[in-house]
Order: sequence, then structure tokens, then C-alpha cells
Amino acid sequence: MIASLRGILIYKDAQSAVVECGGVGYGLSMSATSLATLGGEGSEVSVVVHTHLTQDSLRLFGFVDRQERRIFEVLISISGVGPKLALAILSILNPGELGQVVAREDKATLVRIPGIGGKTAERLLVELKHRLPKIEATASSAFRPATRSEIGSDLAAALVALGFKPTAAEDVAKSTLGAHLDEKDLAVLVRLALRSTTRG
Repeated sequence: MIASLRGILIYKDAQSAVVECGGVGYGLSMSATSLATLGGEGSEVSVVVHTHLTQDSLRLFGFVDRQERRIFEVLISISGVGPKLALAILSILNPGELGQVVAREDKATLVRIPGIGGKTAERLLVELKHRLPKIEATASSAFRPATRSEIGSDLAAALVALGFKPTAAEDVAKSTLGAHLDEKDLAVLVRLALRSTTRG
């Protein structure tokens, strides 16, 4: 089982990354927020990994910290929640926010996440109430995007991965950056952008 990787980021898009370690490139599926904070191509990165083995495939899921991986593993253990939906949840809610949603029994927030209907939201609230690990405080990522333009590009790419058309993604990214001029954490901006479009 692969538990972590440290190497050079040789490729990143809105859904996945490839990290080269010892001449071997490992493909990782990741949440939009993890990808946003991972770093730029050519940089040295370190990720924790969940190895997902089924009868038909072996897939690697990468996370910027162990806390996110722990929540991912709890989510996929719930009936009806696969890796894709778990990543969608973590693209919108960080572990601490998910804990707050569960504590408030906030079904409305969950059903705004693409792929979650009313019954799934109810199941999540019941299952997670006693299964979420205690959320620990973690240091913020040391990665700092070089420019606002780069942040905007990554933000738009993340939105495309979550179902937006390219033109719409660019518009939402632009409006989000304009509404949060002082925000420099790209992971936070991704969640703000998603919330602004799922609010109803």
C-alpha cells in the first residue's frame, strides 16, 4: 500500500496530479482544494495517499494533509458514497466545516453539493454524527501562489472539473477574486466560488 509520496509535481489539472518519485510518475486523484494548494508544476511536493483497490482497478487518491485523508476514508465507508462524491464534498467543505455542518444537522448545505440528494444528505448526517474524527488544528499551507492571475487560472480549472463550462468558470473565478480581494488562500477561494453558485 502506498501511504505517502514526496517528489516533483510534473503535471496538474483540475482533477488530478502526477508526482514523480525516483523516475516513476504516480497519478493521483485529488479534491479541488488540495490541488489548489499543492504547488506549481516543477516544484517539490509531499502528499499523503489513500490506495483504493477494487476488483477492477487500483487508484491513488492524494491529500495535502492526513486530516483530509481521514475524512475521505470515513466518507467512502458510508453506503452510497464513492470516491468521486467524497472528493466533491471535500472540494466544497474542509474537514472543520464538514464537522460544523454535521453538528448543525445542516441538510441544506449538503444538498447543494453536486451529486448529493436529500436521502444521501440525511444518511451522511446520521452516519457522520458519531464517526467523524476529532478535527485537529493544522498549520496553514506554506504554498503561496505567485500571482493573482495564477490563482484565477487554478480556480477556473477547479470549477470546470466540478461541472462548469469554461466560460462560466472564468466568469465565476473573476467575480470571486473581485469580491475577496484580500483572500490569498486558493483553497478558500475555491469554496467561496462554489458556495456563491450553489446558494439558493
